[in-house]
Amino acid sequence: MSKRFLKLDERENRIVRRISSVLYIVTLYSLIGIQLYRQFVLNQPSEEWNDIAILISINAIVWIGSLLYLSGIVNPQVVRIRYLIFGFTGFVLLGLAFTIFKYSILLEQTLSVRQLLDTFFTVLKISAVLIGFWGFLAYLGNKRMEKRIR
Repeated sequence: MSKRFLKLDERENRIVRRISSVLYIVTLYSLIGIQLYRQFVLNQPSEEWNDIAILISINAIVWIGSLLYLSGIVNPQVVRIRYLIFGFTGFVLLGLAFTIFKYSILLEQTLSVRQLLDTFFTVLKISAVLIGFWGFLAYLGNKRMEKRIR
């Protein structure tokens, strides 16, 4: 076998990356569709589809973190506090709206005020951890890019 078989030029690398990206997106959307189908159409218990939901969640969290770290374009030190507060508030409200929609419409359960408050505080905690994790990765990525530039 020749050594040329393993070496790709820039054009070939770009083609491989493009194909891999498309297949990654197709796979992720397929997993989301399968999980939703099992949950809401087949009405399977959560034990039957929870592994897929966890895989999708971890995948999305790591993808966003990797994007922030490897791109290095977001410098958390120069982000205005107003934008950070608006972004965090929007993230919490979106998570809360999705959770309420899931339980009240898709699962047809009534939520009491106590359950709404519990849901809100759970979403708030998870959002804070995610934003903190992503902010830390963005900071490290920005420092990494500054080192490369120097």
